[in-house]
Amino acid sequence: MDVKSLYTLVAIADRGSFAEAAKSLGISLPAVSMQMSALEDELGIKIFDRSRRPPVLTEKGLYLTKRARELIAHWESLSDYLKRDTTGAILKLGAVHTAVSGILPVALRLLQEQDQEIEIRLTSGLTHELEMAVLRGELDAAVVSEPEVERPELEFLPVLDERLVLITHTSVSGNSEYEILQNNPYVRFNRLAHVARMVQNEFRKREINVNSTMEIDTIEGVIAMVANGLGVSVVPDRGFLQKQTDSIRKIPFGDPPISRRLGLLILRNNPRIQFAHLLLHALKEAAQEIELLQGK
Repeated sequence: MDVKSLYTLVAIADRGSFAEAAKSLGISLPAVSMQMSALEDELGIKIFDRSRRPPVLTEKGLYLTKRARELIAHWESLSDYLKRDTTGAILKLGAVHTAVSGILPVALRLLQEQDQEIEIRLTSGLTHELEMAVLRGELDAAVVSEPEVERPELEFLPVLDERLVLITHTSVSGNSEYEILQNNPYVRFNRLAHVARMVQNEFRKREINVNSTMEIDTIEGVIAMVANGLGVSVVPDRGFLQKQTDSIRKIPFGDPPISRRLGLLILRNNPRIQFAHLLLHALKEAAQEIELLQGK
């Protein structure tokens, strides 16, 4: 059994078919099929049920895929270690967009000031996307909103509670959340994002109907639209809103006011867990700086 075959197996499981796995790996479909047939012969088990189209993993195939992810994670950790000196480290990190433009740069600066020689390979995305990447071993850790469902393989380590605020252009009149939201266009953050679902649930609970005029993938984009008088929105208050523009007014949101919890999500048996904990410590220090900025 070689590592290449394990990568191919995982690609099939993630992509859903031999053909899509071949595209993602940049190899031919026959090469994928030959690798999997050789792996079945070597192990003496049936990995795929080929009576179905496309072929699906058998029970033993599912178990093998899970173990393959673990072996790949250990292999990559060993490979990175051998390529670098003993003082270096690589951390494959994911982060939601709000963390990338908020707490994460502060934490990475603190790590740098502490002479922690950790090379960060950063991927951004939505919480549910990053959660699955950590679960599959593609990422070592991710800075995300607290997952809605607990998974025994994963551990969520809280870092910061961010208050949600209603933001408007300073020209918008009214002090009531209900009045402002009902009477102005609403700029929606990506509805697949965890924080967007929190906001929508609050709207539903309080029977607030908004007129959504646009949907944007980044909080920064939402803030820019509001700052230019194109609508109102609800976003996490990261302490940077006032620094970004003087044309925005903030009003606490929720009854009672609600917040989203941001933290570090890790795979419990990840071989780079010690480096994730160094980042966790830096994130907590960064959170204290942000709280001071917010005047808490």
